Formats: sequence, structure tokens, C-alpha cells
Amino acid sequence: MNKQKGFTLIELLIVIVVLGILAVAILSAINPIEQINKATDSGTQSDAAELINALERYYASNQSWPWAGTQGGLGTGWVEAGKIPGLSGLADTGEVKSEFISRDNLNYVYVKLQGSGSSEYIIACFEPVSQTFKKNLKQMAPSAECQLDGKDSDATAGDCFCVPAPTSGGSNNG
Repeated sequence: MNKQKGFTLIELLIVIVVLGILAVAILSAINPIEQINKATDSGTQSDAAELINALERYYASNQSWPWAGTQGGLGTGWVEAGKIPGLSGLADTGEVKSEFISRDNLNYVYVKLQGSGSSEYIIACFEPVSQTFKKNLKQMAPSAECQLDGKDSDATAGDCFCVPAPTSGGSNNG
């Protein structure tokens, strides 16, 4: 009687199939593309908040916005953050590092000057790419501040994420 130890081909195939099913289940639960998109949105949100803080610090120090005296200024509509007139002034005064000005995320952030006179403030919005951020937007009240129509984005009211977040009644509308 010649008895060999080991697994049969059928047993090995069953184990490989089970491992494959487990791998697919884990990958679908983790969803790496969604994780990358969520990280991108978090980075964009962080850059938008940093830009607002830098602009406010600049205003507090100089009593004017960096675009003061430039042709057209910031205007009344949405402006792509990477194209803000006088943006390099933030790096020149040390409000941000010079590398910040050239970040790719700023191409997806739009800023707008709200209010008037001594109550002016900046909001920055972007269209999220992750389903997690989009799901959170549906829980927020839509606001007229969040209309990026006419920009390089196909966002409509309520489809963008604003920093600082608009109030639920949209009372900061300008």
C-alpha cells in the first residue's frame, strides 16, 4: 500500500477559489479608489482652509486684500484660487510657503469675497470627488453660496463643499 502525503489538485483549487473570493470581498469593502478620492478631498479642504486663513492674516496685517490695486481685483464672482490676483503676495509676506501657491489642489478651489466694508470675508468652495464627501453634502442645507456654475466644474447648488461651511439658512449669501 503506497500512501503519499499531500493535497490533491481539487483541494488546492478549492483553496485558491476561496482565497480569491475573500480577496474580492475585502477589496470591495475597502474600495481603494474611494479612499484615494476621499484623501484628495481632504487635502483640497485643508488647502482651502489654509488659503482662507492666509488671506485673513494678510488682511489683518495690511488692512487690504492681496489683490488690492490690481486690475479687476477679486471681483464679485467665483475665482479659481490659483488665479487670485496678487496671490504671490501671500508667499512674499510669509503667510504661506511659496510651494503652497503652486499646489494642484488650488486649481479646483474657487474663492469669493462675501459681505461689504468691514464685514468682508472669504469663502472657498470645491466640488468633491469622493462619495463620502458628496453624501455629507446631501445632509447639509443647500446654499446659494455653493453655486459654481460657469466655472471649470459642473457643480450646481448644493454640489460643492465650502470652507467655512455655509450656515444652514444661507444667511451669508452676498
